[in-house]
Amino acid sequence: MKMSPKSDSDMTSFDLSSSPKRPTYFVQSPSRDSDKSSSAALTHQTTPTESPSHPSFASRISGGGGGGFRWKGRRKYHGGRWPPGDKEEESGDGRYEDLYGDNRGISIATCRLILGVVATLTLFFLICSVLFAASQSFSPIVYVKGVNVHNFYYWEGLDNTGVPTKIMNIKCSVQITTHNPSTFFGIHVSSSPIKLIYSRQFTFAIAQLNSYYQPKQRNHTSRIDLTGSKVPLYGAGADIAASDNNGGVPLKLEFEIRSRANIVGSLVKSRHRKHLSCFFFISSNTTFVKFTHKTCS
Repeated sequence: MKMSPKSDSDMTSFDLSSSPKRPTYFVQSPSRDSDKSSSAALTHQTTPTESPSHPSFASRISGGGGGGFRWKGRRKYHGGRWPPGDKEEESGDGRYEDLYGDNRGISIATCRLILGVVATLTLFFLICSVLFAASQSFSPIVYVKGVNVHNFYYWEGLDNTGVPTKIMNIKCSVQITTHNPSTFFGIHVSSSPIKLIYSRQFTFAIAQLNSYYQPKQRNHTSRIDLTGSKVPLYGAGADIAASDNNGGVPLKLEFEIRSRANIVGSLVKSRHRKHLSCFFFISSNTTFVKFTHKTCS
């Protein structure tokens, strides 16, 4: 009978399988060079701790080229270094660590600094808002006691161009008192031009209040002189003469008081405006006109 030749791997398999003593496991690993012929590498595993039933049998199983599979056991740490076979994986892990290590973002100290700055600005804005809202209720109070009439007369004359008309001279003084009701800030007070107006056509006199600073909860009284010299009356001359003989010439004192309070330096300012119009009558015999709460609006 012709016997077929047997390879070494077949004979080894026959010898090992006929042994009744211990179970045998085989692992076939492919060759690293694809150009060479494949050969089966037999490994005889007899250690119980390396059997397939033990948990440390394999920590990674990866498919290889060709037939069979490749098995790697647990990685071992020798003398503070990884074995040479694990250099590729170690280098790969290092790249990821460098990638995430360089992009960790801002530190905790920087976050605390940013939060502290934001909290401080928010608190400062809140305080300024409260002070500004509180200052709106402290509008200055303005009093006008009355008008002192020093002279008021008119005559027939000529204007600057030689046109015949009635000419008038008038001189009055007004006392304006302002009160600052605020308990925690002073105010800067100024005014618009103070006008003495007849009807809506003629302005007899104009004056200006000098600006000043008024401390908190204080009163300030200013005297304003209103002088009109040689004012041509033209067509209104006859009406003024008739009114003077019938109780008085109707006049209007008009101005605006402006106040500004610097609550937090120049960052937070509170402004108020109060417009006053006072109606009264004067005649050639009038010396003082007293204002009541109904005189000015």
